[in-house]
Amino acid sequence: MASLAEFTKENNPNIRVLSGGYTLSNLKTILSVADKNGFGVVACNARSKYILNSILEAAWQEKSPVIVEIAESETHYCNMLPQRLSDLLHEGIKKMIAKYDYTVPVALHHDHVQKDVDGCVDRAIRAGFSSVEIDLSKLPLEENIAKCKEVVEKIHPFGISLEVEDGEIGNAAALADPDVEKNIEQYYSKIEECKRLCEEVRPEALAFFVGNGHGQYLKKPIIGFQRIKEICDAVRPMEVYGVMHGGSGLSVETFNQCIESGARKFNYATSISDIWFRYFPEELLARMDQAGEEQEKPRRKVLDQFEEEWDQLDFTEAEKEMTAHVAMMIRKAFLSSGKAELYSL
Repeated sequence: MASLAEFTKENNPNIRVLSGGYTLSNLKTILSVADKNGFGVVACNARSKYILNSILEAAWQEKSPVIVEIAESETHYCNMLPQRLSDLLHEGIKKMIAKYDYTVPVALHHDHVQKDVDGCVDRAIRAGFSSVEIDLSKLPLEENIAKCKEVVEKIHPFGISLEVEDGEIGNAAALADPDVEKNIEQYYSKIEECKRLCEEVRPEALAFFVGNGHGQYLKKPIIGFQRIKEICDAVRPMEVYGVMHGGSGLSVETFNQCIESGARKFNYATSISDIWFRYFPEELLARMDQAGEEQEKPRRKVLDQFEEEWDQLDFTEAEKEMTAHVAMMIRKAFLSSGKAELYSL
């Protein structure tokens, strides 16, 4: 497998170099420091420029590393294609550096690439992304490994890190099991499968299913802290770091325990966009919900159809509340406040 090159302009002509030589960081850079120092790093989905502004403001206020990401599905319904997100992110970082006169490590990650793998990877490379996740967890392990190997050969020479996934997040079979609380452990990601996936592909990060799910939880999840520890201990010698998807709705204490068990990257999206939606006029939300109902989609998946309307709204107060929330989570849940100083940027 191609080893991960440095994320530099020499290795990757798509990288943008900002004032003082600042560039984005890949997951190896960000998560290796987190692992050595026992903290987590939040990965927030930039479903709008207002959410992106809040993520960056919180990271700079707290002097914390941060991962900005967008899932393949979100690029369409949020109108946030890789090039647009990269443009907005780099402009946002310039503003933060000008405002605060210091830097924090930022990764730009393409999350949950599942359908158009080659197209998404190519677009992420061209847009200057520093990381990609290939999520083929619904496929047999052999097929997952084979495709991830192809991707790692393509992106590692550019210094772009890879996240892989074993065990479907929010496992469909588990959700359908009437005795899921009793049987949950049988649905967790298997240690040996995770180990094999990482041995053969040599990624930088591994997402797993340990009772976590996307969106807000309808009932209290049963998180397998021991399984997190077992998986993270198994892949750490390969310099692969554990990823928890489905962070929204988990308690601060649960995040702390996940960090103690070895997880380092924490995806956190729904709780932030829920705050944003609270600042939409009721009449607009009603029409969005009606459109979603007619199309059998949740509210967020019709965002692009109403962008002309919501983009004219004043989200100043929404940004303040989202910033305060992300900053609080950085401090209390992910324990990464002040940790930017541990990185040499």
